[in-house]
Amino acid sequence: MSMPEWIWLNGETIPFADARVSVEDRGFQFADGVYEVIRVYGGKPFTLIEHLTRLENSARGIELNLPIAPTSLADEITRFVSRTQTGDGMVYLQLTRGPAPRNHIFPEPSLSTLLFYVRELPPSPLPGMGDGMKLMSLPDERWKRCWIKSIALLPNVLAKNAAVRAGFDEAVFIDDGRVTECAASNVFAVIAGTLLTPPVGSKVLPGITRALLLESARRLEIQVEERPWSEAEAIGADELFITSTTREISWVSQWNHHNIGQGKCGPVTQLLHEALQARVAADTR
Repeated sequence: MSMPEWIWLNGETIPFADARVSVEDRGFQFADGVYEVIRVYGGKPFTLIEHLTRLENSARGIELNLPIAPTSLADEITRFVSRTQTGDGMVYLQLTRGPAPRNHIFPEPSLSTLLFYVRELPPSPLPGMGDGMKLMSLPDERWKRCWIKSIALLPNVLAKNAAVRAGFDEAVFIDDGRVTECAASNVFAVIAGTLLTPPVGSKVLPGITRALLLESARRLEIQVEERPWSEAEAIGADELFITSTTREISWVSQWNHHNIGQGKCGPVTQLLHEALQARVAADTR
């Protein structure tokens, strides 16, 4: 018999099937909310504090207060993961402004909705293993506050589906001739030994995995540049890879229909993936 699935909803742990959110929740009617995805390895949340710090920054960006202190929320998540006996997986967390009669003006007082639950994930691939990702470039038509991890993801969803329908794995956004990020990941290039990634800002989310890799690269004495770069530079790169909490690092074999590098995972990509997995092992043992 399979174990029941649970959800933490506004301070209560209840069966997932019993969870209810109002149809007037502002997350449902206005996408008025933010979210986080936290990786779990061996039953332990990874970079939990970093994710909750970003959650707090995202909430502040939409003028929303967390209903619980980040340290207390971290304790609740850790206990919940232990209770669900999740080995390798992820925590999905969502915070909205809560239920209120439909009105563009913020309700006073705000009665927020906070929830999280877990999903199991397969073990991460070994560095350099698996097929390379195929990226399709599309115009970046999103808003200019992408540093907020907003639940308003429709432009990302449309782009991802357009890429998959065309036979690609992921969409990569181009804004005024410059690479920004992918529909669900940050993007990196290796050009002449230098690691490039677009700077965090109006069109680039401050990815947690992104930050860890930049830290690892500097420790490994890999030259790093956080700067805008063109699609032509991407196509001519020696290596490309994308990063996210759930996928860690995925090497890229194609950009549109252009082959990247030598058709295999490059040495810098592999070295950084090894460094990331060493960090995971050290922090979750």
